[in-house]
Amino acid sequence: MTNEELYQLMKDGFDQIREEVRTNFAEVNQRLDGMDARLRTVENGISELKGKQSAIAGMRNWITTACAVGAIIISIIVAIFK
Repeated sequence: MTNEELYQLMKDGFDQIREEVRTNFAEVNQRLDGMDARLRTVENGISELKGKQSAIAGMRNWITTACAVGAIIISIIVAIFK
């Protein structure tokens, strides 16, 4: 086997390896893109749930404050007219 034949044989082998690596990377990238989309959906869902919990906590604070203000107004009115 001459150097030129050996060179061509090695070049062909490396070309085959390169093509297989490209194919496998393409498959891995497709799977990672799918996982990324699914994780993004999960993140959005969690963010929505956290936002709803924050809104509920905020509403509880407003209701508590409104009840306290109402009680003060009622007690002032009762004190004035009694």
